[in-house]
Amino acid sequence: MAPVEASAEGIFHRASCSVVRYYVAKYSASMAEAWARSKGATEAEIESARRCIDGGSRVRTAQDFR
Repeated sequence: MAPVEASAEGIFHRASCSVVRYYVAKYSASMAEAWARSKGATEAEIESARRCIDGGSRVRTAQDFR
């Protein structure tokens, strides 16, 4: 799965929770957030993404797939 190449405008509100969880599992929440902020994500978009991983369901990491 290649990174999405598009303008930052509107890209984050379209990201599904599955996509958010994938990148958090692959890179870590802090790195995914830093990338999103560097691409212009708003605070509301960051909060929406946090709800995807803070919703009480366990986020799998790369180690879980070994």
